[in-house]
Amino acid sequence: MLRLRIIRMLERKLSVQNLYRILLPFAFVRALISTAFKNYRPCVPLPECLEAAWSPRLNRRLRMNGYLNNTVDYFPDRLAEPKWRERCRINGLEHIQPARQNGRAIVLVFVHFGVFGQIRVWLRSVGIPAASFVGIQSINRRKAKVYLDRCFPDPDIPAVFCQDQLREMVAFVAAGNPLCIAADVGKSNDKKIEVPFCDGWNFLMNTGALRLASRQQAELVPATLIDEGGWRFRLELGRPVPKEFLSTEDGWPQAGRFLLEAMMPHWQKHPEQCRRDFILCLKKTAAKSAAP
Repeated sequence: MLRLRIIRMLERKLSVQNLYRILLPFAFVRALISTAFKNYRPCVPLPECLEAAWSPRLNRRLRMNGYLNNTVDYFPDRLAEPKWRERCRINGLEHIQPARQNGRAIVLVFVHFGVFGQIRVWLRSVGIPAASFVGIQSINRRKAKVYLDRCFPDPDIPAVFCQDQLREMVAFVAAGNPLCIAADVGKSNDKKIEVPFCDGWNFLMNTGALRLASRQQAELVPATLIDEGGWRFRLELGRPVPKEFLSTEDGWPQAGRFLLEAMMPHWQKHPEQCRRDFILCLKKTAAKSAAP
């Protein structure tokens, strides 16, 4: 907490670039030490479409960027300031504005790629009261994260919902507020579907977002936050899933495929930003037997 408070104090006195320069050496040393003992390369095979040119230098850069990007979470009340706003381009707001104007529910689907945890934060920086669902009990959240939730300029609007807050989460969505849900995590007993991913691979998708969007007749929108380096980001919001894909469970595989196709170009362009939870949801398909 002391580190958090010191960095928040520095942020108010410095430009974004100068704060970045101060924190960069500490992040580099930490990355140097951590990569000496831990390989950042995925521990499981990847599809060819997501292969990256892994190297020790790339490992260090990814780790360093991760430490620096985590620090941006310290400023949820500051990202609307001009010095921060130009740091994140947001493309695709037109895909959710009609629903917001008409008070319709919105569910934003993401996977563990890029800077996924800050999707709601950057949306709030432009006045969109987004929140996230996290798969833990509220009592288990870290004190620092609970403290930062209270730092939002609109702290009365929840920023996070946990597993023991499902009723409140549904009410939040029903009121027309965007909710961010991951498609690549969930308990082992959660319902999942296999969605074609690329040649020889399927993606094991959690159906939580699909169920919520179907029940609330919500717009289901793919969301990807890409790290462009040096505390510069790009948030891509895709077109909503066609309503006919959500009307029955039979259409959910089509909805899943629609979401994957929308996000796939970003994953392919930056495969090194694919995180472990995402990678572990990729499953090789059974080889087809040769014709007699």
